[in-house]
Amino acid sequence: MPNKSLQKNSAASQQRASKIRLKSFTGDRWHTISLDKKTCDCEQFRIGGRCDHLSALGIYHTRPFTPTVHPTFSQALSALVKSIRIRRSDEAVYWLVYLDGFREKQHWFRTARRVLIGSGEDGHSIPVMEKTVGNFKKTSRSGTDLLCLIADTVRICKLPNWWHPDSGGPDYIYQSLVGQRRWWYKQWDHRLKTLKQEIASAVECQDKAMTLGGVMAYAFLQKTERANATEQAEYLLKLAEERRHDLAIRLCRVHLSQRSALSGDNNFLCQAAWMLAGGKNPVAEKIESVTEGECYELLYQATKSWQNPHPVPRWCCDGMHSAGDDPRFAGLLPQMYAVCLAFRHYGRIDPADEWLPQFQCFDGLVIKGESQSGGAM
Repeated sequence: MPNKSLQKNSAASQQRASKIRLKSFTGDRWHTISLDKKTCDCEQFRIGGRCDHLSALGIYHTRPFTPTVHPTFSQALSALVKSIRIRRSDEAVYWLVYLDGFREKQHWFRTARRVLIGSGEDGHSIPVMEKTVGNFKKTSRSGTDLLCLIADTVRICKLPNWWHPDSGGPDYIYQSLVGQRRWWYKQWDHRLKTLKQEIASAVECQDKAMTLGGVMAYAFLQKTERANATEQAEYLLKLAEERRHDLAIRLCRVHLSQRSALSGDNNFLCQAAWMLAGGKNPVAEKIESVTEGECYELLYQATKSWQNPHPVPRWCCDGMHSAGDDPRFAGLLPQMYAVCLAFRHYGRIDPADEWLPQFQCFDGLVIKGESQSGGAM
């Protein structure tokens, strides 16, 4: 059933001003942002057509496209990811069958890697992550039986994703979103030593937002201070071992066991940080069995569907990871929390549902309307 409190506020939310004033992440300047036109008056936007302020709000310029039954590799890979994200395992297997046709080593590796990342980016079960990473040496080899990837995919889809309250994920996504924004405003020297101290302090204070924001702030270190994902994982592992936090230890070790494939990914580390700071994960140690028979059945149905293929759905192509024009399920924090709010409102996640203005969250940003004084939301 739709969330009643959101229904009551619907009329007011729909009248929200199309322009907002957002405080700059550096200095005391204020910028005018048009939510409708997707523009900002800052210099970064004027020069390049993009800026950090729009990114913070989850506003992106998408790339229009015409859906086809034989999309590009990137679009099909995006369809796989989005299908896992909203727990449509039959649709995920449909796109795995299509991706199986790209037999070049690099394409196969990217497909297997996205399933591996999906176990942490779109799941909260540590045994599922451990099982997927344990299979990765096999599944990432070109020519591996497709049933192996299907089994990993189905295993991920059998447990609730971050948008479902049963996973504890809405808190994880909210704290990540707010923490990222708070760190954008934070004044610090962008040195590795300082960042480590701040993360340790946030963990000690059980401040989930600042802990998560600190892990994501590794990307903003001075060039001479840059730390790679392995160093980040080793530092979080040290914190977890000091606190004897078994779940966080296991998450860090999952990352480190495939440090090369996960060198540009921090999903496992962010979950470790969240739990170190007090995050509660009801499905952390749950895993469901996957039978060979159900994998064969999904494969059979997907192969049969390809006799009369359907165009790649628009909701699968966000315009950032591939050509597309529907960013709702892009996997970026503003969109991710919007999905959580959509589930709270509708009691389900269905791309056919209308995406309402109140699904956009401004918390953690310093904004004001035309007649308001500035203040952190």
